[in-house]
Amino acid sequence: MTEISLQGNIFKYTNFLYGYQERYFKIENGNILYYLNRESVKDGCRKYRQLFNFAIEVDENDSRRFDIVFPDERWCLRFKSEDESLIWKNALRAFLVSPVPNRSHSVDMHKLAIMAQNMDAQYDHISNFLEGFLGSRAEPVDLTTIEQTIDRCRQLEHNLKQLRALLRMQQVKESIMSEDEWHDADDGDIRLDQEMINEIQKDLAVEKEQQPSGPVLSPLWKEISDLTAEQVKYAKTGVDVGIWELFCEDGAMKMYKREMESEDGLMVDPLKAVHHVKGISAREYIDCFFKPEYKPEWDDTLVKLNVVDKLDEYTFVLHQLHKKVWPAAQRESLFWTHFENVTDQREHDAIDAFVVCNHNVERDDVPLTDGSCVRVGLTIAMLCQTTVSENSKEKTKEELTREDIQCRIYYVAQVHPGGWVPTAALRQVYKREYPRFLRTFTNYVVKKVGDRPLEF
Repeated sequence: MTEISLQGNIFKYTNFLYGYQERYFKIENGNILYYLNRESVKDGCRKYRQLFNFAIEVDENDSRRFDIVFPDERWCLRFKSEDESLIWKNALRAFLVSPVPNRSHSVDMHKLAIMAQNMDAQYDHISNFLEGFLGSRAEPVDLTTIEQTIDRCRQLEHNLKQLRALLRMQQVKESIMSEDEWHDADDGDIRLDQEMINEIQKDLAVEKEQQPSGPVLSPLWKEISDLTAEQVKYAKTGVDVGIWELFCEDGAMKMYKREMESEDGLMVDPLKAVHHVKGISAREYIDCFFKPEYKPEWDDTLVKLNVVDKLDEYTFVLHQLHKKVWPAAQRESLFWTHFENVTDQREHDAIDAFVVCNHNVERDDVPLTDGSCVRVGLTIAMLCQTTVSENSKEKTKEELTREDIQCRIYYVAQVHPGGWVPTAALRQVYKREYPRFLRTFTNYVVKKVGDRPLEF
C-alpha cells in the first residue's frame, strides 16, 4: 500500500478555543502527515502517523466529516466537499486490514455444531471457576500485599541458599571425622561454627539494609521502574533521518527535535541530544545532574527547590519554582527523579552506564506556589556511559586516568507547557535554551570534578 499517495488541504480539529484549522495533509510511504500549510513543508511536518492499527469513524450527520482513530489519539477531519471526503476515505481504507472473504462452500456444518457444543462447555467451565473463585474470597485482592509477599519469598529463598551452603560445609567436615574424633570435638570447633553462623547472619542483615524499602512500598514504584526502563531504550534508539531533525550542532554536541502537538493543541516537541565529554566519567556527570544539592548551582532557571519526599537514596520527589519569562505565566514543576545503574544495558564499547529519569507526578499535599502559576508536565531522561580510548582498553579501572576516558551522553526530553504558549515562540525558546543548558551544565561538571580523583 506504500504506493498510494495523496495530498491536499483538510480542516483538522485543534482545540475548543480555535476549533477546526486548515492544515496541509499528505499520504506517502504508508504514513499520513500534516503541516501548518503547503509552504511550511520544508520546515518539517507537525505530526505524522504510520497507517496501521487505526480505524475510520464516519459522522452519520455530516458526510463531509470523519475521524481517524489511533490507539492513543483521534484526528477529527472535515472536508470542503463530499467528493473530497470520499477520496481520502477510500485512500485510508486501502491501509485497513482486509477481511477474509466469505466462502460458503468451505463451511462444514458438522464441525460448526461440535464447536458450538465445545463453546457451551467452555462457558460453563469458566462460569463455574469464577463462581468458585469469587465465592472463596470476600475481600478483593490487595496487589501491594502480593508484591510484599513476593519480596519476602525472594528473601527467604536467598536465606535458604546461604543456610544450605553452611550445611554442606558442616556435612563435609563431619564426614571426614571418625567416631572418636566426633566425640572428642573441642569447644574451639563449636565456637568456629558459631562464628560462621554469625558471619552469615551479619551478611544477611547487611543485604537487607541495602535493599531499597521506600519505592517497593510506594505506589509510584511500578511507574518508576517501567518508565525508567522505557526511557533507557528510547535514549539508545537512533535519530533516523525523516523522523528526527537536527536543529543544533556545536562541537561534539548534536540536538534533534520532532514537531508534535498534544491532544489539547499545545506544542510538546520531543527533543534528543547526543554529546561526548572528555575526561569525565559517566558516574561523575550523572551525579551532578541527579543530586538535589547540586541543582541550584547549575540550573539558573530555579527560584526555589524543595525535596518533598525521599523514597530511597536514589529516588526523590522534587518541587521546583522557575523564573518567570514574560509574558507567559510563571512555571513550576513537581516530579519524581530516579537514579539507576544500568551497566547491564550498556553499549558494546562502554564500561558502565547510569540513567536518571524524571517524570511529573500529582500530589494533594503540594499545591501550586501561587494561583497564577502553571505546573508543567515532563518526561526527561539522561543516560551516561563511560568509554575508553583505543590505546587504553587494556588498562584496569584503577589504572585509567582522565586522559583515557570520555562520557557519552544521551539526553531526551518532552515537556508539556501546562498552559497556552504561542507555538512559534516556544520553539524559538527551546532552540536557544536547550543547547545553552547542556553547554552550561557540562562546563559546571568539568569545573566541579575535573580536579578530583576519577570516580566510577
